[in-house]
Amino acid sequence: MLNILQIWRNGFMTLRLLFNVCLLLIVVNQAHAGKLYKIVDAEGNVTFSQFPPAPQPEADQQGVTVNEMSVSGESASQVRLVGNNQYCGEIRLPSLNPKEPEGYLELDELRQAWQNEMEGDTDLNNVRFRMYMGRYNLSRDPSEAGQRKRDLQCAIEWVDKQQGDVAKVRDSLNQEAAKLNQQIVRLKAKRDKQCGSEPYRDPHQPASTALWERWSDCYYQYQDELYELEYKVSEIPGQ
Repeated sequence: MLNILQIWRNGFMTLRLLFNVCLLLIVVNQAHAGKLYKIVDAEGNVTFSQFPPAPQPEADQQGVTVNEMSVSGESASQVRLVGNNQYCGEIRLPSLNPKEPEGYLELDELRQAWQNEMEGDTDLNNVRFRMYMGRYNLSRDPSEAGQRKRDLQCAIEWVDKQQGDVAKVRDSLNQEAAKLNQQIVRLKAKRDKQCGSEPYRDPHQPASTALWERWSDCYYQYQDELYELEYKVSEIPGQ
């Protein structure tokens, strides 16, 4: 009888050990990133939790050990080419053309939007663990949410790799704007030197009216060219 009880006890301990190992494998496989706590009580029973144990009286804590473990996340999706378009999972990456610099300048805003979506799911790791522990009901398929996060991570990393080209495009546009602004400054200086400052106009004094009209003719002969240069500056992306 004693042997039967011993065999049954050994079998039960083996099954419990296998259960804990399987649970750990599930958590490591499903969690993206976070902390895991391995708790061993005074009798040697091992449990895993994503939350540290609640504080207990000192007498109850004797023989209990808690080890914090890091759970590594899954890697990002890979960029794939479909026709002439690039994708990170279901996310279509923007097509970049040096002749259309607006696309490069919009990457930072796009990256921020993807980053915000990523950070909006920061509790997904905890939700996954509690769901597997039977403590949480999740209507959304966690595998779909996890795949979306991997796609977002892939897209963000792709944008980061374009930053060198973005900097070159931005520098080129800034140089173009600087040249136009220099032309504007020189043209205004030439206008002011030739025309002088605007004289006082007295409608009751024909001489002052004639003087003002001569100044106006001189001043406005430069305006069309100035308006054209200023318009070109305003059309440069990022200015």
